[in-house]
Amino acid sequence: MVFKELYLIQRKDIEKATMVLTRAFHDDPLICLVYPSSEEKMKYSPFLWRYLIKDGIRYGKVYSPTNKIEGVAKWLPPGKEHMGIWRSIRSGALSMGRALARQKDERKRSTRDIQQLTDVILKKHKEIMKEPHWYLANIGVDPKYQGKGYGSALIKPMLEYIEKEGYPVFLETNFQGNISLYEHLGFELIDEMKVPETEIINWAMIRKPE
Repeated sequence: MVFKELYLIQRKDIEKATMVLTRAFHDDPLICLVYPSSEEKMKYSPFLWRYLIKDGIRYGKVYSPTNKIEGVAKWLPPGKEHMGIWRSIRSGALSMGRALARQKDERKRSTRDIQQLTDVILKKHKEIMKEPHWYLANIGVDPKYQGKGYGSALIKPMLEYIEKEGYPVFLETNFQGNISLYEHLGFELIDEMKVPETEIINWAMIRKPE
């Protein structure tokens, strides 16, 4: 679907969108756990965001407010909410894994540890959402554009479209401060989980069709 209010991110935009999410999630608790060194985070986390954006372009929709790419939102439709092994490889999981392993910071977690943590979050998603739904997998606004309404503008057109389709929308956040923003957009907090062996809280939210 194409929205006049939004810009559909294409392959030519991947690098710019990658760096927007790299900056937007620089202080995200989960990203800081995966990339404990600030310097190495800027070097290696783009491999993660590039991988996730490629997946979104192939299997869902990735939008920005305008072609300036002030922010990025990745949406996955019903039936495409979860990534299998071949889909992951196709989107660049091997490059991401190699970049993760190249970190030199002694605080880094092993690839296996990271996989176990993400598996816990994925399992919770599947437990909560057994019905077909849209998944707002990632959303971030470049720090220089934050506080100017780009986050809401990036979400609203898609929410209106999904509302007409009659599907619920699911998202997760590791920032407690985001909860009120999403509540303002019609989401309800339905689960709070501490990720095992970390201090990270994962809040799950759902927006049900009226």
